[in-house]
Amino acid sequence: MVTKKGSPIFTSKEDSNFREALSLYDSKQYKKALKLVDANLKKHSNHAESLALKGCIIYHTNGNKDDAKSYIDRAAAKDPNNFLVDHLIGLYYRANEDYVEASRWLSAAMENGSTNKAILRDLSFMQVQNRDYKNLKGSRQQYLEHAPGYRANWTGVAVAHHLNKDYGSAVGTLSKIEDIIKEHLTESDMYEHNECVLYKNQLISELGDFAKALEVLEKDKDSIRDGLSYLEYKAKYLLLLGQKKEASLVYRELLKRNPDNHSYYNLLETALETTGESPELRFKLYQKLSKFYPRSDPPKFLPLTFLPSDSASFEKASRDYIIPQLLRGVPATFVNVKPLYQNPKKLEVIESIVLDFYENDVPKLTNPTIKVWTNYYLAQHYLCKKDLTQALAHIDSAIKHSPTLVELYIVKARIVKHQGDLVRASEIMNEGRLLDLQDRFINSKATKYLLRADKVEEAIDCISLFTKLDEDAVNGCKDLHMMQVNWVLVESAEAYARIYHKYQSQLADSEDNEELAENVEIYRGLALKRFQAVVKNFGIFYNDQYDFHSYCMRRGTPRDYIDTLRWEDKIHSTPIYVRALKGLADLYFEICEEQKQQASANGEEEDVKLKKNNNKKQKKQRAQMNKKRSGLAHKVESEKDDTDPFGIKLYNDLVEKDVLEALFELFKPLSEEGKNLRVTWEVLFRIYLLQGKYVLALQAVKNLEKVLNRGGSKKLRVVGEKVVDLANTAKQDTTANPAIVKVVEKGIQSAFPDFEKDEFIELYNQ
Repeated sequence: MVTKKGSPIFTSKEDSNFREALSLYDSKQYKKALKLVDANLKKHSNHAESLALKGCIIYHTNGNKDDAKSYIDRAAAKDPNNFLVDHLIGLYYRANEDYVEASRWLSAAMENGSTNKAILRDLSFMQVQNRDYKNLKGSRQQYLEHAPGYRANWTGVAVAHHLNKDYGSAVGTLSKIEDIIKEHLTESDMYEHNECVLYKNQLISELGDFAKALEVLEKDKDSIRDGLSYLEYKAKYLLLLGQKKEASLVYRELLKRNPDNHSYYNLLETALETTGESPELRFKLYQKLSKFYPRSDPPKFLPLTFLPSDSASFEKASRDYIIPQLLRGVPATFVNVKPLYQNPKKLEVIESIVLDFYENDVPKLTNPTIKVWTNYYLAQHYLCKKDLTQALAHIDSAIKHSPTLVELYIVKARIVKHQGDLVRASEIMNEGRLLDLQDRFINSKATKYLLRADKVEEAIDCISLFTKLDEDAVNGCKDLHMMQVNWVLVESAEAYARIYHKYQSQLADSEDNEELAENVEIYRGLALKRFQAVVKNFGIFYNDQYDFHSYCMRRGTPRDYIDTLRWEDKIHSTPIYVRALKGLADLYFEICEEQKQQASANGEEEDVKLKKNNNKKQKKQRAQMNKKRSGLAHKVESEKDDTDPFGIKLYNDLVEKDVLEALFELFKPLSEEGKNLRVTWEVLFRIYLLQGKYVLALQAVKNLEKVLNRGGSKKLRVVGEKVVDLANTAKQDTTANPAIVKVVEKGIQSAFPDFEKDEFIELYNQ
């Protein structure tokens, strides 16, 4: 009998066993499923379906990826055209979070004749995860045809069209389902309906047809429950269509809802066309608005941003804004006016106002706390001016009067930090923390300052006061990793790196000190491990979006879903992640340099070193250090039963690989997501230079100049030095292709015409 291509091949007994095992697997009864699968494989060891299912079961039961992978590979080799095999392999790769492979195998399952249309839904999720928008449209459309009775499937097709920038088809899909269900909507459906209606309107506006968007918005007004979005959309469309009077009325409605929103005031001015008028006229507008909203901050503050510093109105408005806050003892007074300090003349006016108040008015007042808060303001003011002596004098005066006020210690610690005494700053911050042990903010600040002072153990003990400790936990280090507290991980990694460099420097000045060598190894590994923990967390963040592909469709929140995807597309340019990568880059380049030095070291020196390490004194030292290491391990564990608490295995695994290539893989996403970041092109330039990829290095220099020299009017020394470094390295590289070197030389001359001049570096002196 000739079997149909792509159809599962079973004997009746095997068929029954496999079907039952598959059902048990779906219900997570893995042990029973495995027993049936093993019975199949005992009779027929190359039974592809059973092999694939066993691979999935093993992965979920004992987590042995290598063992599971071997069964998956055998199944794929045995019968790649079997849709059940393809489906199971796709599920295996999905569990492994390898969405590219999972997508490939699920596509194969459908192509080979699977009648399980739910595969299309899972496939669409993976295609979005992989940003494979072209194929997403087909998967969503096929699944809609299979299950047209669910609105989420229609929304999914619209989103697929949107992601492919086919706005017309997306709007058409949403309009079609609205017409079908409009007579059947219940009150419980209205939230989802509201979101989809607003999403449709957003699509029309992204298409650029604002008149149509406004018309549809008004038509759908009765279906919209989100009144705020309705008003914001309406005002935006009216403004863009030039109907500014009508737009101004809507912005006034929005101000009634939220008079503390700065953007509403700016947009109202745009609608009233007052932005080009004289500052005095604009000031009158805000004076009227402040009467309507007397308790709101923006109408009082915004005039200070455009009034000239030499006008009487600015001085009066500044006084009316700052002095009442000082009288009320508002701690955020300085933070509120700090944006104005970018203008030095306005800074001088504000300084004269506060000093006049402090010297002439404060002594007459009966409330002593006013002097405290004025000193608090002046301390921050002089800190901003970098007059640390005056700043310290004012904050000491405030502390002398109110020694139990936590905010004062925060500012004093910041001043001492700017003086360069990080240890003393951490002590002051900790002194403030002890005044209120229930305050999470001061606890976090104290932790940060302790880490900056390289007191890592004290810092972890400090922040552990607000973690959930297990019974056998020494501190909250494991909790910090589990809760993904990235700022603590980065700060501790940087602290470990500084400690590592300190011990490394001491080791270079001493002869064969076993303890120093041990400390170098430990703290280098810890720095690597903490930086890598941040990278791992962001990998989790990226993979976590997989759940949103189904959740947002089911909950009917397509606008938020699109925003989530756009945020995820830029996740690697997040400042804390970039900071972690920069720290890793510094360590990786050091390791790369060490490898070069070790390669050039002769064997005779190594033999001498080995002999020295075998004397009795050093054996005793090593025993003592092992005991010390055992005690420290419990304090630095990042997970329960951590097999590599010091990151030494992590370091050893790294040096066995191509370090530069590993670093390039980390920075590769930044070449797209972090194009405007300096660190991206500086690190990539250095990688390319060390790898001998000179054309790419030249392109990195050009990109770096675009980032640093946006106006094109400066000649930056950092760029000039890299150009010279590139030219010299390429010229001296005897292994380089002469044609490549020639291309680089011409590229440099084209991009930097001054290069041939002897004073080239002097030209790049800014």
